[in-house]
Amino acid sequence: MKKISAWLMMLLMSFLALPTLAHAAVPAVQLFMDGRPLLAEVPPQIVGGNTIVPVRIIAESIGSNVAWEAKERRVTINKEETSIQLFIDKKNAIVNEKSYLLETAPAIVEGNTMLPLRFVSEQLGVEVTWEEATRSVFLYKPKPDTTSGQDKEIAGGAGKGGESGSGAAGGTTGKEGIAADAPKDSAAGQTKEPSAEPSKDQAKDPVKDPSKDSSKDASKDQPAFLTDPGAPVKAGDTSPANTATGGKPSETAPPGADKPVAPGESLVMGVVLQGDTVTVKTTDKTLKPKAFQLAEPYRIVIDVPKAKLAESLASKVGPNKEGTVSEKNEFVSQIRYSLFSNEPSIVRIVIDLPKKYEFSMTDMLPSGEFAVKLGQPGQVKSKYRVVIDPGHGGTDTGAISVTKRSEKDFVLPLATKVVELLQKESKIEVVMTRSNDTFIELSDRAGKANDIGADLFVSIHGNSATKENVSGTETYYYTPQSQDFANLMHKYLLEGTGFPDRKVKKESFHVIRNTTMPSVLLEIGFLSNRSDEAQLYSDSFQDKVAASIVAAIKKQLNID
Repeated sequence: MKKISAWLMMLLMSFLALPTLAHAAVPAVQLFMDGRPLLAEVPPQIVGGNTIVPVRIIAESIGSNVAWEAKERRVTINKEETSIQLFIDKKNAIVNEKSYLLETAPAIVEGNTMLPLRFVSEQLGVEVTWEEATRSVFLYKPKPDTTSGQDKEIAGGAGKGGESGSGAAGGTTGKEGIAADAPKDSAAGQTKEPSAEPSKDQAKDPVKDPSKDSSKDASKDQPAFLTDPGAPVKAGDTSPANTATGGKPSETAPPGADKPVAPGESLVMGVVLQGDTVTVKTTDKTLKPKAFQLAEPYRIVIDVPKAKLAESLASKVGPNKEGTVSEKNEFVSQIRYSLFSNEPSIVRIVIDLPKKYEFSMTDMLPSGEFAVKLGQPGQVKSKYRVVIDPGHGGTDTGAISVTKRSEKDFVLPLATKVVELLQKESKIEVVMTRSNDTFIELSDRAGKANDIGADLFVSIHGNSATKENVSGTETYYYTPQSQDFANLMHKYLLEGTGFPDRKVKKESFHVIRNTTMPSVLLEIGFLSNRSDEAQLYSDSFQDKVAASIVAAIKKQLNID
């Protein structure tokens, strides 16, 4: 009987140990401040869907002062004019004498005081984003604010626009001009602590809950504008930023007033068509317009940042929030324009073409004019610049696979194969963000693509999930101009991987949020899935996937 009792006790203890073992298999949460990894004495932990981290990390990385009062078990964090008081094992917090209710209480773990990361960071003005693919929390310190409160006022009641800029030919759906996402309303007086893995309702940080398998359809994120209050909703090339009034301009500050709203903003005064040349007249010779081409139907899109429409153009804007230029000829079917975004301020001009034309754009003249010149295919642009970004590297291993291999060792060989194939294309100049096992900051990856004026940006990653049965391929984009490229890439990528389709998704990943050309982030397959992982590191599989990525790039660039 004693032997049976002992055996049953051992069996019971083994069952009790299973959750601990399962928990240990989950990849640790990683912390980054402005792209640099932060090393904590005690790893960050997820409690109740919220990330808690050692107080020392917050103090050192954000530059705050921390005081501990043992008697009251209270932590006080001071930075400039902000004072935060938190209490161990209690969910109430005080910020500048205002009370807040936390979702997760501070705790002491292995002798370290652990605090809710998002609540503390955001109270101190630090942006926090969660990246499910790598189980990473990214912190971004605020940039110095050089504008006054009055300077921040925007006209037209417009929301924040998608980042746009230089790009490349291609595309399939004709929806490059999509209205900017409007921020979702939050409950008035809400004082609950937001999770470090934001919920789907947090508009500025639309990322996934790490405890759930999300397959949100990216098409649901696509905003549209109304041409008429009673008409069906549709999307158009020059869809402007303000969609809240059903296409009617805001009464508070009509767009197009000839006074720039903020210092540094300029006016687009006119658009003129002469033969095969479209000339855009502005009030500022320092502007840096960007242009890219889309297909089906063929059109050239010009974005003029830090600009508004002059009254002469704004007065011709119709109910659909876009205006047209009366001139057209054998080269140009129509020219349309709109205030595409108000924050940041962007004027978008779309040149509709009767057939495929290459184009070149002149430098800005001292008079504040620049021109787009059309030409037959092959007559103008001889090279496209493509940036391939193997994720992670060096001290940043990325996700760890089920057989303990690192993500960085998967993405670099695959990216190298992509580059080798692209180097065979005479019309493509390819650049890698890293060609060996080195750590490159996220800001440097995006900055490199922007600095060289890349036409396309492709970031390659391997995925990971807490559930081993999750499998499939995902493609991410962020800016509206990248959506067509993402849809096209995903179609080819699925053919290459043969994995389940986990859709095209919109997420605020740093490298696709801060690049100014059509950009995508590819999650080829799941390193946490044994079936996916067995193929991901295979040469033959990588050859096939590399070929599919290159085929999508060539299609986007209209290279036969």
